[in-house]
Amino acid sequence: MQYTLLITGSPYQSKACHSALRFIRAAVTKYPNSIKGVFFYEDAVLIGNQTAQPPRDEINLTKAWQEVAEQHSIPLYLCIAAAVRRGIINESESRRYELEQHTLAGHFQLEGLGTLVDLMNTTNKVIQFR
Repeated sequence: MQYTLLITGSPYQSKACHSALRFIRAAVTKYPNSIKGVFFYEDAVLIGNQTAQPPRDEINLTKAWQEVAEQHSIPLYLCIAAAVRRGIINESESRRYELEQHTLAGHFQLEGLGTLVDLMNTTNKVIQFR
Protein backbone atom coordinates (compact mmCIF):
# COMPACT_ATOMS: atom_id res chain seq x y z
CA MET A 1 0.00 0.00 0.00
CA GLN A 2 1.39 3.38 -1.01
CA TYR A 3 0.19 6.74 0.25
CA THR A 4 0.23 10.30 -0.98
CA LEU A 5 0.06 12.94 1.71
CA LEU A 6 -1.62 16.26 0.95
CA ILE A 7 -0.93 18.93 3.53
CA THR A 8 -2.89 22.17 3.45
CA GLY A 9 -2.62 23.46 7.02
CA SER A 10 -0.13 26.18 7.88
CA PRO A 11 2.87 25.00 9.91
CA TYR A 12 2.27 27.97 12.22
CA GLN A 13 -1.52 27.98 12.52
CA SER A 14 -2.37 24.27 12.67
CA LYS A 15 -0.91 20.92 13.64
CA ALA A 16 -1.17 19.56 10.09
CA CYS A 17 2.57 19.46 9.44
CA HIS A 18 3.24 17.96 12.89
CA SER A 19 0.58 15.28 12.46
CA ALA A 20 1.72 14.35 8.95
CA LEU A 21 5.31 14.08 10.14
CA ARG A 22 4.26 11.72 12.95
CA PHE A 23 2.20 9.69 10.46
CA ILE A 24 5.17 9.33 8.10
CA ARG A 25 7.54 8.27 10.88
CA ALA A 26 5.09 5.59 12.01
CA ALA A 27 4.33 4.41 8.49
CA VAL A 28 7.94 4.04 7.33
CA THR A 29 8.86 2.20 10.51
CA LYS A 30 6.42 -0.58 9.66
CA TYR A 31 6.30 -0.24 5.86
CA PRO A 32 9.51 1.39 4.55
CA ASN A 33 8.32 2.35 1.04
CA SER A 34 4.75 3.26 1.90
CA ILE A 35 4.98 7.02 1.23
CA LYS A 36 5.31 7.94 -2.44
CA GLY A 37 5.31 11.69 -1.94
CA VAL A 38 4.12 14.65 0.09
CA PHE A 39 2.42 17.63 -1.54
CA PHE A 40 2.18 20.89 0.41
CA TYR A 41 -0.57 23.26 -0.74
CA GLU A 42 -2.01 26.60 0.38
CA ASP A 43 -0.30 27.91 3.55
CA ALA A 44 1.40 24.55 4.13
CA VAL A 45 4.05 25.63 1.59
CA LEU A 46 5.51 27.86 4.31
CA ILE A 47 7.25 24.72 5.59
CA GLY A 48 9.70 25.03 2.68
CA ASN A 49 10.97 28.51 3.58
CA GLN A 50 14.66 28.19 4.42
CA THR A 51 14.78 31.64 6.04
CA ALA A 52 12.13 30.92 8.70
CA GLN A 53 13.68 30.55 12.14
CA PRO A 54 11.56 28.97 14.89
CA PRO A 55 12.20 29.83 18.53
CA ARG A 56 14.98 27.69 20.01
CA ASP A 57 12.59 25.91 22.36
CA GLU A 58 10.34 24.68 19.51
CA ILE A 59 10.86 21.93 16.98
CA ASN A 60 12.35 23.09 13.69
CA LEU A 61 9.68 21.58 11.42
CA THR A 62 11.50 22.40 8.21
CA LYS A 63 14.60 20.57 9.40
CA ALA A 64 12.52 17.63 10.66
CA TRP A 65 10.86 17.28 7.25
CA GLN A 66 14.23 17.52 5.50
CA GLU A 67 15.60 14.73 7.68
CA VAL A 68 12.64 12.44 6.99
CA ALA A 69 12.92 13.13 3.26
CA GLU A 70 16.62 12.33 3.24
CA GLN A 71 16.42 9.23 5.44
CA HIS A 72 13.52 7.64 3.57
CA SER A 73 13.87 9.10 0.05
CA ILE A 74 10.47 10.77 0.21
CA PRO A 75 9.95 13.63 -2.26
CA LEU A 76 8.57 16.84 -0.78
CA TYR A 77 6.65 18.99 -3.25
CA LEU A 78 5.47 22.56 -2.73
CA CYS A 79 2.74 23.92 -4.98
CA ILE A 80 4.66 26.40 -7.11
CA ALA A 81 1.83 28.94 -7.38
CA ALA A 82 1.19 28.94 -3.62
CA ALA A 83 4.91 29.06 -2.82
CA VAL A 84 5.82 31.90 -5.18
CA ARG A 85 2.84 33.90 -3.90
CA ARG A 86 4.33 33.54 -0.39
CA GLY A 87 7.89 34.41 -1.42
CA ILE A 88 9.27 30.87 -1.52
CA ILE A 89 11.27 30.54 -4.72
CA ASN A 90 14.04 28.33 -6.05
CA GLU A 91 17.06 29.44 -8.06
CA SER A 92 15.35 29.33 -11.46
CA GLU A 93 12.32 31.29 -10.23
CA SER A 94 14.71 33.75 -8.61
CA ARG A 95 16.33 34.38 -12.00
CA ARG A 96 12.93 34.57 -13.68
CA TYR A 97 11.78 37.31 -11.31
CA GLU A 98 15.21 38.98 -11.35
CA LEU A 99 15.79 38.48 -7.64
CA GLU A 100 19.18 38.07 -6.02
CA GLN A 101 18.38 35.17 -3.71
CA HIS A 102 16.16 32.15 -3.34
CA THR A 103 14.31 30.98 -0.25
CA LEU A 104 13.46 27.35 -1.00
CA ALA A 105 14.82 24.98 1.65
CA GLY A 106 16.79 21.91 0.61
CA HIS A 107 14.91 18.66 -0.12
CA PHE A 108 11.80 20.61 -1.19
CA GLN A 109 10.80 20.99 -4.85
CA LEU A 110 8.45 23.45 -6.52
CA GLU A 111 5.88 21.61 -8.63
CA GLY A 112 2.52 22.27 -10.23
CA LEU A 113 -0.79 20.63 -9.46
CA GLY A 114 -0.10 18.09 -12.19
CA THR A 115 2.37 16.45 -9.80
CA LEU A 116 -0.38 16.13 -7.19
CA VAL A 117 -2.71 14.58 -9.78
CA ASP A 118 0.02 12.12 -10.78
CA LEU A 119 0.62 11.16 -7.14
CA MET A 120 -3.11 10.69 -6.59
CA ASN A 121 -3.41 8.47 -9.67
CA THR A 122 -0.44 6.25 -8.81
CA THR A 123 -1.00 5.55 -5.10
CA ASN A 124 -3.61 3.57 -3.21
CA LYS A 125 -4.70 6.31 -0.82
CA VAL A 126 -4.46 10.06 -0.38
CA ILE A 127 -4.44 11.36 3.17
CA GLN A 128 -5.03 15.07 3.75
CA PHE A 129 -3.80 16.97 6.78
CA ARG A 130 -5.46 20.37 7.30
